[in-house]
Amino acid sequence: MNPQINKVTNDIQKTKEKIVELQALLPELERKKVDLENAEIVRLVRKASVEPKELAGFLESIKPPRQTTQKKPEITAKDRHKNFRNLLVQPTQGR
Repeated sequence: MNPQINKVTNDIQKTKEKIVELQALLPELERKKVDLENAEIVRLVRKASVEPKELAGFLESIKPPRQTTQKKPEITAKDRHKNFRNLLVQPTQGR
């Protein structure tokens, strides 16, 4: 076989092995990151000397409003055209 093909084939195999190795390592690194983030949060809360009830109240107060899971009705192009046409033909008030 051509030496260049052999080299590329070997490089492909090495790369695949490295990918498998890194994929196995990734979940552990992600877990470590979460653990470090959690430890940092605990450290900051303790440093602030905040009672659990106060912290819960604060977190609740900064929480964004809940979004409803109801879907908005779909407006078709025909509906948009009809609504736009209605806006154009409505008489203006006070003129």
